[in-house]
Amino acid sequence: MKKTTLTILLTLFSFGFVLAQTNLIVTAPNGTTTTQVRAPNGLSNYAYLRASALVLGSELTGIPTTNTINTFGFITTGGADVAVTGTMTVYMKNSSDLTFTLGTSWSSIITGMTAVYTGPYTIPAGATNIDLTLTTPFTYTGGSIYVAYDFSSAAPFATTPATYSASSSLSGGCVSANNATTPPTTLGATSFRPSFRFGYPNPNTNDMAVESINTLGNVATTLGTQVPVSALVRNKSNTTLTNINVTANMTGANTYNDTKTVTSLAPGASTTVNFANWTPTALGANVLSVSVPSDQVNTNNSLNFNTTATCYTQGAAQNPTSYSGAVGFNTGSGIISTPIQNTAATSITGVNIAISSPTESIGNTVFGVVLSSTGAILAQSSNLTLSNSDLGTIKTFTFSTPVSVAANQMVYIGLGQNANATTGYFPIGAYTNNNLTTSYYTCALAGGALTLVTSNLGQIGIEANFGGNCVLGIDHVETINSTIQVYPNPTNAVLNVKLDDFNKNGNIEVYDMIGKQVLPVQKINGNTLELNVSTLAKGIYFLKVHHDKGVNEIKFNVE
Repeated sequence: MKKTTLTILLTLFSFGFVLAQTNLIVTAPNGTTTTQVRAPNGLSNYAYLRASALVLGSELTGIPTTNTINTFGFITTGGADVAVTGTMTVYMKNSSDLTFTLGTSWSSIITGMTAVYTGPYTIPAGATNIDLTLTTPFTYTGGSIYVAYDFSSAAPFATTPATYSASSSLSGGCVSANNATTPPTTLGATSFRPSFRFGYPNPNTNDMAVESINTLGNVATTLGTQVPVSALVRNKSNTTLTNINVTANMTGANTYNDTKTVTSLAPGASTTVNFANWTPTALGANVLSVSVPSDQVNTNNSLNFNTTATCYTQGAAQNPTSYSGAVGFNTGSGIISTPIQNTAATSITGVNIAISSPTESIGNTVFGVVLSSTGAILAQSSNLTLSNSDLGTIKTFTFSTPVSVAANQMVYIGLGQNANATTGYFPIGAYTNNNLTTSYYTCALAGGALTLVTSNLGQIGIEANFGGNCVLGIDHVETINSTIQVYPNPTNAVLNVKLDDFNKNGNIEVYDMIGKQVLPVQKINGNTLELNVSTLAKGIYFLKVHHDKGVNEIKFNVE
């Protein structure tokens, strides 16, 4: 999966604050796509580039009114094949506009604007943040900001263009034009606006932020192993902070609490806080929250992470979550995988893969795979031809023969994408994770050398399914003079329900984890009945038995 053949349809950089020493950065507009043509890209036909964009006040709410903007920049998600240096002039103007109204004439666009930067600009040969220190700091008065930039460069040029984080949310929100020999005078409108970085002096003396949580989204209890928990915290103040308590707390099916103290953290610095491991004691959904004490900016003092204790499934991505992005090999083919290593010997029976939503995937074939540490294929599922009903779901790819894995053996699990030279597609679901700690690798369809993906593609939906016994599987509940049994638990097709006489003459309801009824009400006419649960997605469900003496409830798992 070469960078030039990979399209990333997800937000790689979220709106928010990033601290660079004592400067705060607001990224706006929020990058939800990419562009190679609305900012300097390094190609010879872009030797001259002029552009202007409107950044809305609603996208700049993080910048205090009357604050001075002292840096400005861009975000590249992929660099040119060689760095290209040129010169740039940047203009800004405060405005109350909600749509771009400056027209397409360059001379008219910059009329009334302030030239805030004139100097060198280097198009990078990689994904990075580009920040320019303004030669004339700009006073922000609130509302929208018009930005314009005039770039020129001389040979040598690149042959592969740089790619920039961008937004397409504002119709006609940007105008731009390029030329190989002269500066363009008339620009053309587009909805694609680059994501800009606005920097301003940090006024806060006490601002600690929780930036990410790293743990498992699905925990396979059959492995019987503890689950690590860590968090990235950052001092976003303009002074050193000391003795900062960072607390991790879990609610839901499991409970957990731990507090660590960061003794000292310099302004702008971040550190990883490693909490005590936790061990599931019950199946079900949990919310892990990491927080720091109240300070001058309380909006960044805590984060939540969804994690679910299951019987056999384990993966890094949050569960539940929404996979809003898509990654893949476009018209090419290959395998994308992630490494797993467990302290307990086990077997891998299959993999779960989040399938993205774009309709281009329909009719194409993919498969699940397990690779050795050297990229040899240890198991491969049959091909799945993706249909409309598969889009936006998590699909299970089962191996005909489970793969035995020794304790501490490193293997790689993932998805194989067969080529479609006519219509490119990006079948794997992902979501934004700016502080990604999960590693992803690519190789050929037949396996082979594993290549680390160096770009942040977001958190990809890849999970392993393990064999073994469900240590925490609940298959019966006992009340006074009453017993309910369900089996097999977990199941993927039929759930048998056995009741004693106490529970006759009632009905049965099935609910998911958020309390939504997912199957029609079943009338109880005897001591046993069968429920068809094959239509249910994998997860934890609740069986409620209503009878003349009250209500009994029991959990069961669909895998």
